[in-house]
Amino acid sequence: MKPIAILLSFVFSWESSPICAQQRIPIFELHASANHPFGKTRTFYGGGFGGNVVFRDMRTISFKTGFEANFFHTWNKSRHVGQMASSSNVHYHFWNLSIPLMIRLNVGKRTRFFAEAGGYLGFPLTGTLTSRYTSYGMSPQNPGYTELRTEKFNGYFSLSPAISLGGIFPVSRRVDLILKSELALQKNVGVYESPATDFNARFYYFRLCLGMRINLNNEME
Repeated sequence: MKPIAILLSFVFSWESSPICAQQRIPIFELHASANHPFGKTRTFYGGGFGGNVVFRDMRTISFKTGFEANFFHTWNKSRHVGQMASSSNVHYHFWNLSIPLMIRLNVGKRTRFFAEAGGYLGFPLTGTLTSRYTSYGMSPQNPGYTELRTEKFNGYFSLSPAISLGGIFPVSRRVDLILKSELALQKNVGVYESPATDFNARFYYFRLCLGMRINLNNEME
């Protein structure tokens, strides 16, 4: 939440600066989202929220960046934990902070449609890993055991190319509704990619975003 608060503070303090008398203020966007990874393994719904700024919004081609926080829930049948133990039915729950770097192609005036292409730089925040952990005994004096285990899991650094289509619909002179669908490939850094190891090495996910746009400029379109 802290990066979003910093971004909000910057946008609203910018409005009162002398520079704004001569330059157009970037458009500010807030949104909430639902995401769903897909692949050959079990997948689950996640979600997120974010705040972005859009530069050159009145042009056909504009640029978007900001901060977004996204929650993912993924699953593996098993994971390697050593020679004398195993871990199965593995659930990952994790949050990532991401920075979008997107180019937007706009069509229309007040009601408009757009296509975006670019990517996200992802940084791990926090998470947990739950699994069925089995330790195999070495001798009668050291018998094996099975337990449900929850561990701290920080998530991943990631690079995620993405494409999206959306629409912008006016609500008032300063507020618009924005609706966007997006397809992304999340490539997590430092995860060995193998069918026997980790689904989280990379996965596609679909995201649906709903939000609002705030125009702080005095000269309205």
